[in-house]
Amino acid sequence: MGVIRVAGYGRLDATGPGGAPDGSEIAPPEPPTAAGAACPSCGLAGDADDRYCESCGYDLDIPVPPVAERPPPRRVVAPSGHGPVCSACGTATIGSDGWCDACGRPFNPRDHVESDLGGLVAMVSNRGLRHRRNEDSAALRVLRMPDGSDHVVAVVCDGVSSSPRPDEASATAAETACATMAATLIEGCAPAKATSAGVAAAASAVARMPGAEDGGNAPACTLVSAIMTPGEITVGWVGDSRAYWLADPAGGADDPADGDDTLPGASTLPRGAVGEPYEPDEGADAVRRTPSALLTEDDSWATRMIALGAMTEAEAYADRRAHAIVSWLGADAGEVRPRVTSLRPTGPGALLLCSDGLWNYLSVAPTLAAMVLPGALEQPLAAARLLTGFALDHGGADNITVALIPFNPPGDPVRGPDHD
Repeated sequence: MGVIRVAGYGRLDATGPGGAPDGSEIAPPEPPTAAGAACPSCGLAGDADDRYCESCGYDLDIPVPPVAERPPPRRVVAPSGHGPVCSACGTATIGSDGWCDACGRPFNPRDHVESDLGGLVAMVSNRGLRHRRNEDSAALRVLRMPDGSDHVVAVVCDGVSSSPRPDEASATAAETACATMAATLIEGCAPAKATSAGVAAAASAVARMPGAEDGGNAPACTLVSAIMTPGEITVGWVGDSRAYWLADPAGGADDPADGDDTLPGASTLPRGAVGEPYEPDEGADAVRRTPSALLTEDDSWATRMIALGAMTEAEAYADRRAHAIVSWLGADAGEVRPRVTSLRPTGPGALLLCSDGLWNYLSVAPTLAAMVLPGALEQPLAAARLLTGFALDHGGADNITVALIPFNPPGDPVRGPDHD
């Protein structure tokens, strides 16, 4: 995760209605100070007294060792079949010493990770082009239930760059949440309860991690999860990692006029508030497919200010604190309360989980759907690679993680279980 700290404020507390720990309004930002040195990770020039980069979250007190000149962005994210691929230059030339023979960069297996569980769910996680390591993580499970149905569990976590050991925090949270959700589902619990149990277990695991700094700054990450059962999708989240429902364009679900999200980071789930299951009305409305939509709402400073009526959308997103998160997993997070929502789509499509490394470049649900469907219904890994490549081609300023779960409603006449 890139921008989560704001100079002079730290991570914003989630308790005060105005964003301040004591409940008061946070003061307006101070006038910019003299420009400081450029960030050695992403090149952004910040204020002279900044400790963390406002763009990528890099700790400006830590010098970066010299490395080879960074190559231009390339859409080379698929393994070549001839060994591990360097995420910096896209070649499969990793030497026995663990360094890329082509560009001279060190290779980390987490720089580029892929997983495909039989076409039922797939993910790609990539370091991007500016960060020194991949601080995102994802975990996937497919469960064969006693009734013969498959339940899919997916979790995506984004480490908070301004915290210590963010890569370990995201890995701990993703694996813990996914394993707990799977175990809870097997015990017969409902998806919403399994989601809450998984997030609680992940929050506890991250909070117990060693490595907190003297000032209280502890390992931290965001989390978004999905549980897909026949006919229903359940999503839970803490932070600003997102979940999207992407409708198959063949079903005519998306209105061409729906070109933009109503608010950056605000759920576009049709009808009803976030947290309430969405089911189309019976009758004529049920004929239309469930349209593509952002299912989550960012736990960010900007969305909080807008919800409180303290600022207009334009004012909130023009503020330098706009993308600071107000909820996260970590020892300094306080009580973690995930938000959970469910969806019962009326047509085929795919559920997308992603970190901000993708949605910073592409955030409109119908556009995402048009890019990956209908291909994602049969080849979710190829679709995840496509979205990852898009983010890399457009800058790759942050780590990128994409998980896709194809969805076919039971008995769907277009692409149901009996579709040839």
